[in-house]
Amino acid sequence: MRASFILAFGPVALALALAAVACAASGDDKDETTPRPDADGGETVIPDGGTLEADAAEEAAVVDGPKCSQAGWCVTSLPDPDLLMKDIWPLSGRALSVAESPTLGVKVLEWTDAEAKWRYIDDGTQNESGLGRFVGKLWMPNENELYYGVSPGYVVHGTRPVPPATAWSWTRHRLANSSTSVDPDDGNPSYWRLNNGSRYPALGVWGTSRDDVYAWFKNTIFHWTSLDGGAPEWVAEYVASDTSGPMEQLHILGAAGTSADDVWFSGGRAGSFAGCAILVRKTAAGYKRVADGAIGSFNMPCTARAGVPLIGGIDGWLTDIQALAPNELVALKGARDVVRISADEDSYSVALAPVPTTAASAGLNSLSVEGGNLWLGGMGVVLRGTGVFDGGAYEVSTVSLTGAPLGRPIYQVRGTSNTNLWAIGVRYALHKTTP
Repeated sequence: MRASFILAFGPVALALALAAVACAASGDDKDETTPRPDADGGETVIPDGGTLEADAAEEAAVVDGPKCSQAGWCVTSLPDPDLLMKDIWPLSGRALSVAESPTLGVKVLEWTDAEAKWRYIDDGTQNESGLGRFVGKLWMPNENELYYGVSPGYVVHGTRPVPPATAWSWTRHRLANSSTSVDPDDGNPSYWRLNNGSRYPALGVWGTSRDDVYAWFKNTIFHWTSLDGGAPEWVAEYVASDTSGPMEQLHILGAAGTSADDVWFSGGRAGSFAGCAILVRKTAAGYKRVADGAIGSFNMPCTARAGVPLIGGIDGWLTDIQALAPNELVALKGARDVVRISADEDSYSVALAPVPTTAASAGLNSLSVEGGNLWLGGMGVVLRGTGVFDGGAYEVSTVSLTGAPLGRPIYQVRGTSNTNLWAIGVRYALHKTTP
């Protein structure tokens, strides 16, 4: 495996800004969330996501001051104050999102430019007894269909109504390896690389088209398939079960691709305080593990496993991924390194574009490529990368209205272009419509 190590460090201002974010995120003052009773009246659950109360200056800016940051990130009004916006799928003129709330449970929302507001479109069934402890990744094949994962291992499918109907229609299917474990975080593993152990859902949906849809849960990849002419169902096609010991786990965390014969799944091999990147590829020949690593002893780096390439750079899971072209994708590794992976028949090459080390404490957790720019989101920060694999650099794209560190997680940055970008997180959804 050929790997190129490309250092793409931004200006001094980037390091100073990220240092400020890290200081804000590591403060001792922690605001409490209000526990949400489960639908069955049992235990309570407090979604992960840092502080829920914004700084007084930021709140005042939202009410009395400008609605957009210096970089053009504009506040949108949410229907409730305690929403943890977890994932978003932007479209032209609208966007759909899934959120968690300590009081409302899992919610599904839609934004339209025409109305300039968010509204709920779910029917509440995602919070029935035993469901809704956390939400997984969402995907849309078109503006009239939505898929997302919800604990403890379900895929929810929504379809937009045909007028004059107004309510979306929803169905729910349980994945075959859903656990009856009493562990509320089953399928929602703690990622020690992100914000001191934030949860990163090993649950989600992605597809190449409305007729070719995949789901993943924990260590298993499913495909929506009809067997022997019967009704479609979620069929397990790949299971990553080759652990090296009882304390080790394998997780599937994301998917991307360009066609039915070019699908990639990212993930991680997890130990108590370490993690290695996993990459699985599906082609016409079937599934193949194309990257993996062996977890070393405490504080030791991952090492190569026999017959499988090791992705270099900082250790950690391969989380957010996006296809750039057939046989090529970009991914976020170890909450800090951006990697570009290219396939040429049976060989693979990897180029690294590390984010400056001061960003490690901020914990990057999302990635998106739009209009030639690379966008990264983390703890209170959005970074914009330009030509990072060709000697370019990263810079801070200011999201705070006051200029002070936001101090709250940005779970996802995603868009359709550099003039239709979203950055979502704890109690906010920011929309950027300027280049």
